[in-house]
Amino acid sequence: MKIDLKIPNLGEAEDTEIIEVAISKGEKIKKNDPLIVLESEKAAMEVPADYDGVIISVLVKEGESVSEGKIFATLEVNDAPIDKDESQPEKIKVEDQVVQVKKEAQQKDKKFTENLQIFGGINSGPAVRKISRELGIDLTKIKGTGKNGFITKDDVKNFIQSLSETKPQEYAELSDLENFGDFTLENQSKIRKAGAKNLYNSWSSIPHVTHFEEVDVTNLEKHRKILNDVSKNKISLLAYIVKACSIVLLKRPIINSTLVGDGKLMLKKYVNIGIAVNTDQGLIVPVIRNVEELNLGQISEKINELADKARRKILMEKDLKGATFTISSLGAIGGTGFTPIINPPEVGILGVSRSKKVLQLLNNETTERLITPLALSYDHRVVNGVDAGEFMQEVKYLMENYHND
Repeated sequence: MKIDLKIPNLGEAEDTEIIEVAISKGEKIKKNDPLIVLESEKAAMEVPADYDGVIISVLVKEGESVSEGKIFATLEVNDAPIDKDESQPEKIKVEDQVVQVKKEAQQKDKKFTENLQIFGGINSGPAVRKISRELGIDLTKIKGTGKNGFITKDDVKNFIQSLSETKPQEYAELSDLENFGDFTLENQSKIRKAGAKNLYNSWSSIPHVTHFEEVDVTNLEKHRKILNDVSKNKISLLAYIVKACSIVLLKRPIINSTLVGDGKLMLKKYVNIGIAVNTDQGLIVPVIRNVEELNLGQISEKINELADKARRKILMEKDLKGATFTISSLGAIGGTGFTPIINPPEVGILGVSRSKKVLQLLNNETTERLITPLALSYDHRVVNGVDAGEFMQEVKYLMENYHND
């Protein structure tokens, strides 16, 4: 039996590109074999086979943009599911419904045309014209997104917003550089390009301030070693940091908030923490949901699971949404500190650098301590220096005095 292989539901991803076609005509495949790899602005994912069979035809190629439901290949199988055969009365009923829908659509189109008012080549309604007069907006400069180029209120709002947006990113001119020596040109992945755009917009539109702190994790590391000696799943230092942040974020929701309007803050009663993961496609930030309900072992397991999915390109859209706070750890790479860039619509992000051993004078005795540098970047439109300072002091206290209740 021949079946069509279709592009699956990709959530809200609108621009999806095929970056790899892993099959060819006449090839035998087995269930769960990779067929194609799709890449959106947020993540890359493999589309696996649901059945054993032989590829009859491949209808797409690498670099092609696709959408949900598009047939990308046909497969000959022996055990494909058979669609339920509809009875004749049901078909007649469906056809009647189609006729009714078409009739209603025609009536709506006719009503729309009758109500459409065109003034000087501009398609708009009375409300839009009133807004344009009050704000002094030239409607001839706005491209309508409604039917027949009709200018909507959203079109006007977007036009006004575009007037206040920062200037576009600037890039070097190839012609200015190509004569100085040999070079190669490589295309950035969509994930890297989308990340660059988001970071640029964040840095350009949000007033960043960064609070630096050093945390003594000497006792925490002893506690972690004891747990790992008896635990099947190894617990990382990052898991402790995630847990400490979740506790303080609930206590101080200003750091766990979102600026949703002029003078309005959305204070969240839950904690979803994004964990920045480096992959060969670029930086991806999967989300651990409801961290406040998880223990250290569960958090550490979730971090490993999401990082593995990110690198294997099997993250789902739901794995990348809903973060209220982000943590970016460069501890394994090194460095004494860095300034992380906020991931909107969040108002805070914590950067973690590599722990270092230092000598300190405690009780008139020199002792070696393990210190972890932390850096909290925050949106100064929402978070004040006192808010950030108190948040960091409480995270520091929990990490330096951690005990298993």
